[in-house]
Amino acid sequence: MLNRQSLIQSFTQSLKEMLSVHADFKDWLEEVGVELTDVQFDKFTTYLQLLKSKNEVLNLTRITDMREAWIKHILDSLMAAPFFQKPGMKVIDIGTGGGMPGIPLAILFPSAEFLLVDATEKKVNAVEGFARELNLKNVICLAARIEKLGQLEHHREQYDLATARALAPLRVLAELGLPLVHPYGNVVAFKGPEYINELIQAKSALETLRAEPARVFHYTLPEDMGQRTIIRLTKKEPTNPKYPRRDGIPSKKPL
Repeated sequence: MLNRQSLIQSFTQSLKEMLSVHADFKDWLEEVGVELTDVQFDKFTTYLQLLKSKNEVLNLTRITDMREAWIKHILDSLMAAPFFQKPGMKVIDIGTGGGMPGIPLAILFPSAEFLLVDATEKKVNAVEGFARELNLKNVICLAARIEKLGQLEHHREQYDLATARALAPLRVLAELGLPLVHPYGNVVAFKGPEYINELIQAKSALETLRAEPARVFHYTLPEDMGQRTIIRLTKKEPTNPKYPRRDGIPSKKPL
């Protein structure tokens, strides 16, 4: 059992680490032109604590080190910030998992409306709990197959932006995401440095789904935590009603 002195030392160390992260995190964001309030920083902190606690009973992330989580979960998610070009955007986060990038982006952009979707109900329930604890009034969570949503009138071509992080190959993601955004809406895919083959394989799918050629944005995470890529798909005109195909077909038989 920890004595009083040990508890004080532990608390002091935790406080120092938090203050260090706070300063570094604001510096990192300022480098990409994002300003952060103290209230938002506190919500990010709470979110990571909730994620870590829930991860003990439900596999939501393999990352347990908090500094690594700040960089690979929060900072990485916020690299989509430049695609938020106006207030009140409607955003759908496809395959949200533990809530990324949807939850961090919802904290940063409280005027945007977010639908966080995952096919696994337990994950959706966990993320819904996070949003409730964080008092995120701009977040709705839904357990559903994306293929089904893409064929429903109140979801099809209703979104300004669709995000997806480590979800599926680009040609599959194109079929899942593009039917959900309106013409000139964007699908933003978070990828690692090995993306060239995905781009090549997606060429036919993008033509079939009436999208502009993909745009690629590169960035490097701090502290040697890896190179990343964001691929933006912009929709040119309404998607053929036959897409997306029924559950599982986009993955089994990619365009």
